[in-house]
Amino acid sequence: MLHNEARKLLAEAYGQTRDAQTVAKCFQVSTSTVYRLSMQMKKTGSVDLQTSQRGRKPALTEEALQEIERLIMARPDITIDEIIEKQGLSVSNETVRKAVIRLGYVYKKKSFYAAERERVRCCGGERSLERNDRAM
Repeated sequence: MLHNEARKLLAEAYGQTRDAQTVAKCFQVSTSTVYRLSMQMKKTGSVDLQTSQRGRKPALTEEALQEIERLIMARPDITIDEIIEKQGLSVSNETVRKAVIRLGYVYKKKSFYAAERERVRCCGGERSLERNDRAM
């Protein structure tokens, strides 16, 4: 891979000579690299490495994240499925859950443990599990 300075020199050399084979031999690259860099120079005006176009693109845009945050602030007990439905998102629950955590919110499941603790058990007593030793 050529660094940016070598790319610029290659493009200049090809612009002056218009001989791709000689330029390719001097820079020890293929002729297709010379042609590709000259096309990139025509299209963008630069032959620099395009590192911003690498990697996987985010599934949720910045606007979608802001809208999710607005929904959470308006209704703190909203569920992940409700967020997906209201936004019309085509992403998984896990993607939205991770976005909610990235926004600084804690995702909690509703727990009925505290209410159940004070409730009297059914039939007034607790049942114990017994082992059935009969052969089936």
